[in-house]
Amino acid sequence: MPYARALPFLLLALLASAANAQEPAAQEQAVVKFSPEIEAELNDLSAADFKSRESAGQKLLARKIEAVDPLLAVIDKGTPEATVRAFELLRQLYRIGDDETNERIEVAFNELAHSENPTVASRAEAAIEAGTPIRHKKAIATFLKLGGQLRFVSPEKADEVENDDALRPIEYAIIDRRWTGGDDGLKYLRRIEDFRIQSEIRGPALFRIKGSQVSNKAIAELQAALPSLVVQERGQACLGVSPYSQFPGGQMELQIHTIKPGSAADRAGLRVGDVLIKFNEHAVPDFETLVEKIGELKPGDKVPVVYERDGVRDTVTVELRGW
Repeated sequence: MPYARALPFLLLALLASAANAQEPAAQEQAVVKFSPEIEAELNDLSAADFKSRESAGQKLLARKIEAVDPLLAVIDKGTPEATVRAFELLRQLYRIGDDETNERIEVAFNELAHSENPTVASRAEAAIEAGTPIRHKKAIATFLKLGGQLRFVSPEKADEVENDDALRPIEYAIIDRRWTGGDDGLKYLRRIEDFRIQSEIRGPALFRIKGSQVSNKAIAELQAALPSLVVQERGQACLGVSPYSQFPGGQMELQIHTIKPGSAADRAGLRVGDVLIKFNEHAVPDFETLVEKIGELKPGDKVPVVYERDGVRDTVTVELRGW
């Protein structure tokens, strides 16, 4: 009888023991495994000879996004030497990778920057910093390719975006009817460093031109992500001037501060320092009024502009242009 009573408990103990014995195997199956080819390439990152390491690195680079997770696994569990090589390969992938690959690497580096391993964290931070100019230039190129426009601070170089010139400060971005990026394309503005930097000083603005295919929700999300970004709604016509923000002695007048080269104002002969008095027969005491009146017109419209230069008033006909 004592044996019979103990039998159920013995069976339970045996079952528990069997379950515990199977636990390591189950854990082993849960470990992410890569293809034999990728595993061989990862192993060769620690090979003694340079040729094997170099060949493995080139093969992994050719895999692009497929190589990201394997290289992250090396950083997590690999030898110190292999970890260094994995970081360098990820940095190279970022330079040559497509948009999807770069996004995955950015997320990974940001996660690694918070690693409890100080060496891994510092390398990830260094990789993020090194990738900033690359991300900046790629974002500019893609934003322009999608039909967006960027106005750089230097007027004489406003339309150049090449090499180091891409790092020039940006005055504003424009999205009009030519924009083909939709809502999703706004993510490239978030990657341009001039828009990412948060500052108490007003940074680059975004001009959203009437007719552009971007939703109000996407604009709101962009402003939430970039708190210092100023979004300004504009009509399709453009005069091409900006005013002084302050006037000597508190005098309120619409005095031209800058004129965009080739703009309607430039072609009509207006100059920096001219004071605008009337636009299309309407008094324009401030820039907001001028923007409102321009917004009522379209590119190609010809309007009279009354201005004052050196105390002398004159009138010129301006043919408005698009953005």
